Amino acid sequence: MSLQRVRRALHGLVMLYTLIALSVATFVLSIYLLLASLGYMERGFVGTSLLSALIGFTFLSASLYLMRLATHVYAVQRAQS
Repeated sequence: MSLQRVRRALHGLVMLYTLIALSVATFVLSIYLLLASLGYMERGFVGTSLLSALIGFTFLSASLYLMRLATHVYAVQRAQS
């Protein structure tokens, strides 16, 4: 196995794990914001609650997109090996 192939495989693994880590981090952040939105609604801060829910759903969407991107990286990596 040449050094170039090893370097490419290592780069693919780093990219894959970075995407998965970012996906999990944005998912946790989205859950936190959605729960904060419920707390704001309970206290009567309607505008803050809606804004927090909007940001939470945006982060949830970003998390799902990053996970989908990680699956594409994994599929390309598997096809090359």
